[in-house]
Amino acid sequence: MTKLFSTHQANLLAALFFLLNTPITSLAQPQEAQNITIQNCHYINRVEGFSGYGKNLNWQSLAKYNVLSRAEKLGATHIVWGNLYSNSGFSGTATAKAYNCNS
Repeated sequence: MTKLFSTHQANLLAALFFLLNTPITSLAQPQEAQNITIQNCHYINRVEGFSGYGKNLNWQSLAKYNVLSRAEKLGATHIVWGNLYSNSGFSGTATAKAYNCNS
């Protein structure tokens, strides 16, 4: 009997399958919140994320993921989304306020 994939190849395929089937905004740490839920949290800063250049119809998800990644690096546990600005039909910027609710 012949193996189709080695164990290493099967693991890589499983990881790729996971990444392709996971919404991009769920990969970063801070939780989305509403203004009312962050009343006792410490405001960190306004965070802005860009989708990158190129033709991408899903630029909003890329820009939001960029915001989540930046907020995580600042130590944010929660974010409140601001606005989405389209730079063209295929790229844009997302904004949010970053908060730490663990203090």
